[in-house]
Amino acid sequence: MTVGRYTFTPAAAYSAAEACGTLHGDGARIELQVTGALFTEFLTVLDTAQEELGRRWNDQGRAGCHAAT
Repeated sequence: MTVGRYTFTPAAAYSAAEACGTLHGDGARIELQVTGALFTEFLTVLDTAQEELGRRWNDQGRAGCHAAT
């Protein structure tokens, strides 16, 4: 998953328990040993919120609630 100029790669679901996700960007590679699971959960919640906001925005547009641009 790309977030801005960074790319997050979660640990594979089938990997060993000590495996962790990584964050790549600006020529650096950071292993998220402690925060990987929390970061994955945060990105999942953020994605869900973005989908819900998009759905609501589109529903308002269909109802004629958007201002003309």
